[in-house]
Amino acid sequence: MKRIILIIAASVLSAGLIQAKTVEKTYTVRGHCGMCKMKIEKLASSFEGVESAAYDLKGQKLTLKYDKKLVKDKDVLKAITRIGYDAGKFKATDEAYEKLPDCCRYREIEGVETGDHHGEHHGEHHHGA
Repeated sequence: MKRIILIIAASVLSAGLIQAKTVEKTYTVRGHCGMCKMKIEKLASSFEGVESAAYDLKGQKLTLKYDKKLVKDKDVLKAITRIGYDAGKFKATDEAYEKLPDCCRYREIEGVETGDHHGEHHGEHHHGA
């Protein structure tokens, strides 16, 4: 009987260790338009272990829901910087930033540091998917 209890206890403990360690975190990511949103979400979602990636353009926030056993948030954020966007504590290189389309160049928009850069600068400009 003790042996059966030990086997059951070991099975329960090992199942707990195998379970996903899903976390949800939000990071500041600089972007400017719908194309930025699409590219940031698509790239973040492409990582194995990322369950969801939602970018709030107005708030400049990326919310990631991911399995921290399969992916590190810093890897996702660094990848985002490689396509030209400042992400979390990581800054895109000038070379990566310069490859962004003109409408996505958030650093050149007045008020970018305060996030007050929507409206007249970008107007009703939309990008095709």
